[in-house]
Amino acid sequence: MRDRGMSLRSDIEANLRTVFGGRTGGFLTDEPGLAAWLTEHEVQAATFEGVLSGREAPPARAVAVPLNYGRLPSRFDLREIFAESSVLWISLASFSDDLEDAKYALEKFAEIDLPGAVAANRRVITKLLLAGDEVGLKGPGTDLILRLPEVLQLSSRTRTELLPDEHSTIGNFFEVAMSPTDLAGQVDSELTISGTLRIDSVLVAKHRELRGERADHFAVAKGIAEDMRKACPMYVTIEDNHFVDGFGSWAEGIDATSGPEYQGAVTEVAIGTGLLDPARVDWSLNCLLNEGAAGIHLGVGNGLSGMHFDFISQEAHLAPR
Repeated sequence: MRDRGMSLRSDIEANLRTVFGGRTGGFLTDEPGLAAWLTEHEVQAATFEGVLSGREAPPARAVAVPLNYGRLPSRFDLREIFAESSVLWISLASFSDDLEDAKYALEKFAEIDLPGAVAANRRVITKLLLAGDEVGLKGPGTDLILRLPEVLQLSSRTRTELLPDEHSTIGNFFEVAMSPTDLAGQVDSELTISGTLRIDSVLVAKHRELRGERADHFAVAKGIAEDMRKACPMYVTIEDNHFVDGFGSWAEGIDATSGPEYQGAVTEVAIGTGLLDPARVDWSLNCLLNEGAAGIHLGVGNGLSGMHFDFISQEAHLAPR
């Protein structure tokens, strides 16, 4: 068997070469402990502070891993650091600032077959484009009908390599996402979803710009998500893009923290293509890399609210009608 440190390094480097056109890259983070851990595993890593101080050079090909948005450089400084860089953002700060969670996330990043995930994105997109008026999303306890508009708008990557100055988020590599509700909470009358969803895990994320009183609600939202994970599996009902039943005593808290302007509207429908073995995923964690690991997820909340819940059905998949 290979040493875990050697395996982590080689697997990470394989994915970096996929993203950066056959060349490797370096990690940049605001967390010195994470940079030290990566360095221990012989993975190139530096801190934003080290680059700004001149002690360390900015990499031409970077993986940016913030754990705390409050410790990130200003947007002006980030533009200076990444002026000529390709950047893959793994924004763990939206989910957790815990160092151990970050180590887990990068271990999962090493396990993802990025070429396979992007190829799966292309297959899913092709199926959606050829599906006609509707498709099914089905799995144990999950039976959903997704009605498709004439013009389908998707968020996903269909090529692995970043351009020389391109930025992308890791989520676009391992999911195909659609939005039945816009940022103002207006429900789409053409892209609609209805049916029953079995929830196997719950995540909650915050927007980088979340400030003030709303920011204080994130701890509450994380508590709701943690309690719901302990109660999984759960079953909820969706009618015409709205969660109408199944959240029980958590419904009011979800509504208050994700944004009452949404009134329980589904703001995201996504098909995960991370191709991770669900049995090797720690579903108890509130971690970005769990989001597209497997199955499908439906979201509520979005940019204007500053927070977003994801409800994951691990074994559900796209099914023809």
